[in-house]
Amino acid sequence: MRLTSPSLLALCLATGLMALSGCSSKKDAAHGDAHGGGHGGEHGEVVPATLHHWSYGGKDGPDHWAELGGDNSVCKSGHRQSPIDIAGITKQRSARVVFDYQPSAATIQNNGHTIQVALTDAGGITVDGVPYKLKQFHFHSPSEHAINGHRAVLETHFVHENAKGDLLVIGVLSDIGAADPMLGSLWTYLPTEAGKPVPLADLLINPQDLMPATEDFYVYSGSLTTPPCKEGVTWMVYSSPLSVSVEQADAFERLVGPNSRPIQARNERDFLHVTGS
Repeated sequence: MRLTSPSLLALCLATGLMALSGCSSKKDAAHGDAHGGGHGGEHGEVVPATLHHWSYGGKDGPDHWAELGGDNSVCKSGHRQSPIDIAGITKQRSARVVFDYQPSAATIQNNGHTIQVALTDAGGITVDGVPYKLKQFHFHSPSEHAINGHRAVLETHFVHENAKGDLLVIGVLSDIGAADPMLGSLWTYLPTEAGKPVPLADLLINPQDLMPATEDFYVYSGSLTTPPCKEGVTWMVYSSPLSVSVEQADAFERLVGPNSRPIQARNERDFLHVTGS
């Protein structure tokens, strides 16, 4: 997909979206291996050895993530936290964006917080000439982002990284409807218990097959939605949802359970409505 000027770099300077086209603060070492691991977070950060257990409920839930120590304090003190409710009037903008994905071998992992698929070489996205490589994608139920107050039954996060270590995450919401064929193939490999990544034998993943065909999305500056809630993440959230069947949604929720962070304060942040042609 290619959109026209002005550049996202100019837009981030003009609107304060400090994570667009590489103008975010540099990702620190806490993010580490973008493929995650036994101690990895959903968005690719490596959780420090001193980090205590966290979850989505109770005394280890989102209300207490800031108490985990170290950089996790930003989960409470940050002013550009994700997810948000994308509502109200948005600023219409254009930008030069090219999706360049390809089928790739992958592994699948139940890491105790989500189902994560790590790609070997699936290509990525280029924003104003800056390439971001797709590292992995994972799922949240219900959706973490809301659009005009509506939270979908499922949200997929496609985690990208550029050469400077800046993160760009594409969010795709899915409502109940017809079954998703690509998700159906992937779901046959769902690991029933938390453990190490397992190769997806005889299945190549093209990320484009898990994204809407419409070139219309919202862009804003936010954070990781899991500890350590690091800010400086560029979010691109598709405005049009995909659909999944009741059975597909139930299969994920039975396996993982609800795994979504509550909506965070917008704090007067701008977000852009970017439409392709």
